[in-house]
Amino acid sequence: MQSSSDAVPAGLSVPGPAVAAAPTHHRVEATIVLPTYNERENIPHAIAAITAAMGAKSDWEILVVDDDSPDRTWELVEEIGQRDERVRCYRRLDRKGLSTAIVDGLSLGRGERLLVADADLQHDLSKIPDLLAALDGAPIAIGTRYAGGGGTSEWSKRRLALSRLATFLCRVALGIRCSDPMSGFFSIRRSAFQTIAPQLNPRGYKLLMELLYQLRSSPVGEVPYVFSPRRAGESKLSAAVAWDFLLSLAELMSRRLVSARFVKYASVGLSGVAVQYGAFYLLWRHVVADEGATALAIATAACSNYVINNGWTFSDRRHRGAYELLRGLLLFGAISGTGALINQAVTWYLHVHHTIGLGLTMA
Repeated sequence: MQSSSDAVPAGLSVPGPAVAAAPTHHRVEATIVLPTYNERENIPHAIAAITAAMGAKSDWEILVVDDDSPDRTWELVEEIGQRDERVRCYRRLDRKGLSTAIVDGLSLGRGERLLVADADLQHDLSKIPDLLAALDGAPIAIGTRYAGGGGTSEWSKRRLALSRLATFLCRVALGIRCSDPMSGFFSIRRSAFQTIAPQLNPRGYKLLMELLYQLRSSPVGEVPYVFSPRRAGESKLSAAVAWDFLLSLAELMSRRLVSARFVKYASVGLSGVAVQYGAFYLLWRHVVADEGATALAIATAACSNYVINNGWTFSDRRHRGAYELLRGLLLFGAISGTGALINQAVTWYLHVHHTIGLGLTMA
């Protein structure tokens, strides 16, 4: 369990058990947070690179926040932590997602200065001391790929264009004043994070955008670096990540009047309508009569909605494993089925009474 020095700031809850090496008793000046998921091949190299950059002093720590990786990244980090008390691991068992992992790490970090980096070695970890030093003149500092001396290495023209477009949208729509608000390599003063933590709504892959938005009236430090190719493992980037970014942007622009999760849920509901009618048509035409086709079509739509919501809308609390998936599907089906039965009963009632009433009128 975490010691009292690991307490989460007021207004922010962090569920799940923390697994850490023996706590240090000296003052910690800096915490380097590494969110991980299936990074077993990369994590020892990342820790070694950070150790080389930070030196032999003991006034810093590495906090790995692992989302219960199937490759047991957390287990390897615990082994390293037994040899070096500056390395700790927080294994999250009850929720997933990069942004929430970062917030949890920033909350549990003991340092006066907090830094976030990827464990896949795409960030230049030798720049960590510079990023921490940049906090002397600003509450937040970013590692930027788009300032003099920075770069994106082997990126395709398409990926570079999309990143530039996202940067432009952040600067114009949200009033963020920095060259690379899409960076995942940044540092922030602990006092600044604690001030804005209650206003954060972490989701998706771009927490820095929200941090910069909350601190938009403050100066931003910048440290150029060259983004490197991934050493091992698979990239987490996907079309869903881009969609999450757009929804997050809309949510911040609307001062949270638009809920990104609600938009996702409503979109899935609309897709369910299409699935239900498509399934009904196929079943009614080729398999069963009206009543049976209707019931099977509703069940098909419910299954479709559950699968998409589980993998997209609620990806940060996704059901995993056969038991969780079956239990979630049955519960979702029961709730959806109740609504469907009510809908069918009302439709039948209106249909019967409307038909009778129409017949009497015509008579």
